[in-house]
Amino acid sequence: MSYKQIADAAEALGACLPKSTVSDLLSKAETRAGRECSGQLAVLVAILLAHTADDHPSAAPWLDRAGWQGRWWALDDKHRGAASPPPVTGTEGAFGWDGALEKLGLGAGTETAWLKDRRPSRMAAVISELAALGMYRQAHDVACELLRCTEGTRGPQDPGVLAARHVAAYWTGEAGNPRTARDLTAALLADCREVLGEEHALSRLAALRLAAWTTAGGDPAQGRRLFRELARDGSDDRITLLARLGGVRTALLAGEADEAGDRLLRLLPDLVAEYAEHHPVVMAARLYEAQSLWAGARRAHSRRLLDGLVADATEHLGRAHPLTLYAQGLHARLVLADRDANRALELAEDAYAEAVRVLGADHPDSLSVGNMLAIVRASSDALAAEEMFGEVYRRARQALGPEHHLTLDISHNLAVVTTRWDLPAARALFEDVRAARTRVLGAEHPHTLLTRMAVAVAVLELDGKDAARPLLEEVHHARVRVLGSAHPDVEFTRKFLRAAAQQAPALPSSPSEH
Repeated sequence: MSYKQIADAAEALGACLPKSTVSDLLSKAETRAGRECSGQLAVLVAILLAHTADDHPSAAPWLDRAGWQGRWWALDDKHRGAASPPPVTGTEGAFGWDGALEKLGLGAGTETAWLKDRRPSRMAAVISELAALGMYRQAHDVACELLRCTEGTRGPQDPGVLAARHVAAYWTGEAGNPRTARDLTAALLADCREVLGEEHALSRLAALRLAAWTTAGGDPAQGRRLFRELARDGSDDRITLLARLGGVRTALLAGEADEAGDRLLRLLPDLVAEYAEHHPVVMAARLYEAQSLWAGARRAHSRRLLDGLVADATEHLGRAHPLTLYAQGLHARLVLADRDANRALELAEDAYAEAVRVLGADHPDSLSVGNMLAIVRASSDALAAEEMFGEVYRRARQALGPEHHLTLDISHNLAVVTTRWDLPAARALFEDVRAARTRVLGAEHPHTLLTRMAVAVAVLELDGKDAARPLLEEVHHARVRVLGSAHPDVEFTRKFLRAAAQQAPALPSSPSEH
């Protein structure tokens, strides 16, 4: 709204709010605040709220008049420059949530200056604001416009253009298209190395992002190699720390829970020292710790850790932050494991609804939480779970591809539910997933072994013990090699080997989780 429109609206309300007053209030909002002008400010807020939808993110802090007036008065004419900085949100930079370039001259405080011109600088600031609101698709749209703007005024090898390409590639992946982000980043890395050199911050950032998008795009083994190369390049900065954290993530995807846990013991103190306790990078590391404990059969400890993590993430990152959403989905799964199905369903439904609202239904984080919700539903309503798995699977296949590890997780889970009324169809689904997981993850990855076990038990049910016994023995020996003889999955396989000489038991319902 213009100053004149605000003044006219105030007059219609019977208040006096001339243009000079509006200008003064807006100026004080940027510099100083005081108790004496809150009455006029209330008129201004009422006018602006009347022209803003109640569910718009910018309206939320102003709907509670007593609340915002209390915050305004608390400033009490103090310079805002002397106030303590706001809590870290993890989305303060156009270059990403993890602050990889901070302290290298290209971080959250200087990235807009790096882009030099006023219009690109303002667009970079808008991207940061959209990211802070969880509006990743909109951030991607502005990032693409930023790239077009810089390419139109500078040469292709200008560092500002390379920085803008970084931003566009990153938000392409964050908006839910990791494979395209991987391809864009691979080309960017080659150009950064040619123009800026191997050791430049933008070159090393491109190497870090390439490892991340390669992993997210469905090739965790190659992502692991890229993270390892970057972590060993001799540097001692945030990019190296983040490469080490990426190595933990890929170890989890490879089914190496103990290895991931050992790395986290060494890495977490370094992350806390660098980022502080409640930074999203530290929260992500704590999430991986909970996952490693869960995968390593220390589920009670994992549940306790996750209880605190969800509370901390909600308080310090916000309910709509992707890390909070994923933690909530995982939390629901562990609550279900503790046989509290109603509470688990409530948690999972809330997390999925919030993920779709913030990120969109096709975003990988939404699909992951949707997978968790369907797992929880399967405990009480198999038909509803099948419908949910089918919907999420269709979205994942279209958005991520048929052999992305999350798509395969969902497909496996759909087959598990299908066993309840159509075992031959479920067996065919399991066989398809087994073949794809063998290609993508390897024959002895724990997720592949889970599907191989499901195929073996389906054969036991349909074709008898003689046909199933060789398959069960192969899975058993592989699980002993990969997981160790004391792992619960190994004992599970032993149970079916014993049963293969007797009447076939019911098909296992173990879900596959991302």
